[in-house]
Amino acid sequence: MNKILIVIAIVAISIFILTACGFIPNKNVHGEDLLKLSDGRLYETVYLQNINLVETYDDEATALSQISDVQRTVYILNMFDMEIQNGGLCQFFVNSSRELAPYVDECLKTVGAEDQRVLFSEFAKVNQIDLNNLESFEISNVLEFQAQTQRYDFDSFDRAYMKLTPLKDYIVSYIKANINEF
Repeated sequence: MNKILIVIAIVAISIFILTACGFIPNKNVHGEDLLKLSDGRLYETVYLQNINLVETYDDEATALSQISDVQRTVYILNMFDMEIQNGGLCQFFVNSSRELAPYVDECLKTVGAEDQRVLFSEFAKVNQIDLNNLESFEISNVLEFQAQTQRYDFDSFDRAYMKLTPLKDYIVSYIKANINEF
């Protein structure tokens, strides 16, 4: 009996992990049905749907030119926030997500994340970072990443960012206000 319960638990966990990773498509929830989800689940569901949507195109640039403005805003801010939460602003700049940098300011403004917008735009301005040309952030190994972290005071930006209202809260409100786009 205990073996059966263990097997059931393992299968359930495996299905959950495979669904979360996109190997097993979970039930697509769209429009007003998304509002039935908790804010965390709503955020996660739309995040995964946007990732899946973008991956249906040949490349990210094509996807961003084809999806709706609302979907694009949420996608860009999800990628921006994910990189900062994972490794800070420097990670956002050194990873391929840097291609989204020219759009972050406007997207932050669109969702009402004014504190994040000011912090980001001021950091770029003070450090004379051209958000349309981030080739100098391209890296190929960990040592190059470590060198990049020393170029600017990324730690101060990251600490200030983490003290702000979570960007996720603004994104969820924006999704709810535009629920029929999803």
